[in-house]
Amino acid sequence: MKKEVKFEKKHMEWLYVLLVIGALAVGGAAIFVLPQQSYSEAENRYLTKLPHISREGILSGEVQRDLTEAASDQFPARDTWMQTATTSQYLLYHREINGIYVGKDHYLFDKLVDSDLSEKNFEKNLNYVTAMKASTDADVSVMLIPTPGTVLSEKLPTRAVLYDPRPYEELGDQICEADSVRWVQTRDALERTDRNSFDQIYFCTDHHWTTNGAYVGAETYLKTQGIQIADREHFDVQAMSDSFYGTLYSKVAGLPGARADELELPQTLPEHLIIETDGAPADALGADGKKTMPKLTGIYDLSKLDMKDKYAVYFGGNYGKITVRNPQAQDKGSLLIIKDSYANSMVPYLLDHYDQITMIDLRYFNKSVPELMAEGWDEVLVCYEMSNFIKDRNLFKLIR
Repeated sequence: MKKEVKFEKKHMEWLYVLLVIGALAVGGAAIFVLPQQSYSEAENRYLTKLPHISREGILSGEVQRDLTEAASDQFPARDTWMQTATTSQYLLYHREINGIYVGKDHYLFDKLVDSDLSEKNFEKNLNYVTAMKASTDADVSVMLIPTPGTVLSEKLPTRAVLYDPRPYEELGDQICEADSVRWVQTRDALERTDRNSFDQIYFCTDHHWTTNGAYVGAETYLKTQGIQIADREHFDVQAMSDSFYGTLYSKVAGLPGARADELELPQTLPEHLIIETDGAPADALGADGKKTMPKLTGIYDLSKLDMKDKYAVYFGGNYGKITVRNPQAQDKGSLLIIKDSYANSMVPYLLDHYDQITMIDLRYFNKSVPELMAEGWDEVLVCYEMSNFIKDRNLFKLIR
């Protein structure tokens, strides 16, 4: 009897192995038969297609690398398999999935540890900023927004490990002070807002700050310039979508109990704004994966509210260069913002106070920054999320 049970168990194990191998084999073969997908709206990125096979590509390793990426990106029912894997891991009490911490109160956080970041690169990037300052009479400021998990630490899962931002903040303050660059510290104001109000300052499912967090950032910066921002009520902030699932959720799609974010927009903005861009947004892609010029209503592309990447509602996405002119500005002055996408949601709160705000994104801006600086600016603000600034490899453009 025992022999029969062992025999049956052994056959079941082999059957399981054969089923897994069969599923992988069928899926792998289907990659070469089914139509290739170009773009994933869920992940807001282009997918790797099967590469052209060539002797040179094989020898360089490029073909093998692309085949591996294509096998992942083009696998049949890829999104379903990923969601199934996420659900399984969560039900097994994993609270770190695909490099994302599943925190308390529906918050998701990027897992960023000390080994992911480089103090050397951080210092080098700040030196690029101070070198730029040496070539201009403009008032130059650096404002690095705290990584969400470093402010909302009580929302992190138990025993989660995150990098310590304090040494970077202290070093940044020292370097900027030594070279007549203003270091704008927002941590205290953000933590105070988080403690003393019900305002959500970061999204749960996305890595950006909310419009409430952006207001705190704008208020902090304007205060350093001696400008008093209007009360929040003045901007008539209204919810425009209650179904925003951001970039962090895309990495753990299928997470049980995940809750969509509410995306709000300030409604009271200056009229008759003039917007000039250097082309279509570089990263805000349509459902077909193509870049097109947005149809803006003021500074908003409201069509993005019906798409996965709803944060692109600000200006339609990130441009190499975009300028907003306000002929009715309360305070005449020009502001150049060198930024990542965090600045996009802060600009609505700055418009009243500058007759020209120009933003450049060094990931996509490939013209001469020194020539742009020579146009003359009253203020220059370097505005990034902290970890983005530490890792950025494009700041050398400031002096190129």
